[in-house]
Amino acid sequence: MEFTCKTVYDHKTLAAMSKALRKTMRKKTTWCEWLLFLGLVVLALGTVMDTSQSIWRRGIYLTVILLVLFLQWKGDYLDALFAMRKTPPGAEVHRARFYPDYFETEVAGVQTQWQYAKVHALVETKDYIILILGKNHAQAYDKSGLEGRSVREFCGFLSRKTGLHVQTFLR
Repeated sequence: MEFTCKTVYDHKTLAAMSKALRKTMRKKTTWCEWLLFLGLVVLALGTVMDTSQSIWRRGIYLTVILLVLFLQWKGDYLDALFAMRKTPPGAEVHRARFYPDYFETEVAGVQTQWQYAKVHALVETKDYIILILGKNHAQAYDKSGLEGRSVREFCGFLSRKTGLHVQTFLR
């Protein structure tokens, strides 16, 4: 059984990969960040509500609150933006072939073989199947670019080969 997939690594793809990494490999770090930011927001709100503070200081702390909330809300979007800036020209299109013993990716004419044992987590989103290969490394495969069989069969194949359960994040 062989599967092939073509994926364009655009902003949407990179944001989905960032979200998958955040919800799997970086889960503990994410909670620590949320607690730190929540503490910062509470302290800043205390200063904003204190009428004895100058209007400039209250404005600065209100700006800090808005900035922290924006960073938490759009973190995956910003991660994707920075990842796109690091992507070399011509490396936007990824092709992959999945064989029984390994899978092979081709980016800008360079082929790399990967063992299924290197996969730490499998994630399914609305549009992608994402293989998590480390804390900062993932590969996304567009469901619409999948050839060979159905998405369900592909997920089952990956689950059998890696020994991992497919985590679903459809939002």
